[in-house]
Amino acid sequence: MLRTATRMALLSKIVYDDYDSINSKLLKLGIKDWFWFDNEGTQAILIKTDKELIICFRGTEPTQMADVLSDLKAWPKRSQEKGLVHFGFAQALDRVYDKIMEQIQRLDMSKIEKTICTGHSLGAALATLMASRIDAEELYTYGSPRVGTRSFVKEMNNDLIKHYRFVNNNDIVTAVPLALMMYRHHGELCYINHYGNIRKMTFWQRVKDKLRGRRAAWRNKQPFDGVRDHDIGAYFEKIKNVSLSS
Repeated sequence: MLRTATRMALLSKIVYDDYDSINSKLLKLGIKDWFWFDNEGTQAILIKTDKELIICFRGTEPTQMADVLSDLKAWPKRSQEKGLVHFGFAQALDRVYDKIMEQIQRLDMSKIEKTICTGHSLGAALATLMASRIDAEELYTYGSPRVGTRSFVKEMNNDLIKHYRFVNNNDIVTAVPLALMMYRHHGELCYINHYGNIRKMTFWQRVKDKLRGRRAAWRNKQPFDGVRDHDIGAYFEKIKNVSLSS
């Protein structure tokens, strides 16, 4: 799992680049068959390998107003997904969904063994919704906000999608939208602790670990710990290090 998680984190990092840079980096990874989608602030890449179909969504761009508005529209909505989901996230996915599906239908899928959806931040939310719509086999998310209500989570569980949800210590985005608004997380929590290890921890163990992270940040004069922990580069480096040491 960790090897695939590292690959997906790298792709979720690469997708933030411009088209030429993405193309150059994918070629270095041996990836030639890929497609770019960009519509009204929603961006994604579709990758076809020998045995995998990968759909990777770009995350939140603070300079892009469309992304910011998507993050703020937190009303539940019944869309193409099963159950109620975040209105802004569903709206953002709708901008590229049809084009992605049209491209998939043109591909030779005879040797594809599984479909993987992935993304970071807003991209993680879109990847979750995409996985729900197409019944993807696997889903890897990094710094994902809550996407849907309890009904959506229940339907996702029924679909048996393998979802590995990575959370880096005090990542602030993983705490929104608020649970008080009836939103819930989905997937197997892969928590990266203050020391950079991936551990199964109880709720109170995570609370103590988050406090350690905050104290260390203040000692190092890094007051924006939650923002720093949200960086996709931090996710990639920590997951890669754990994968290499395992």
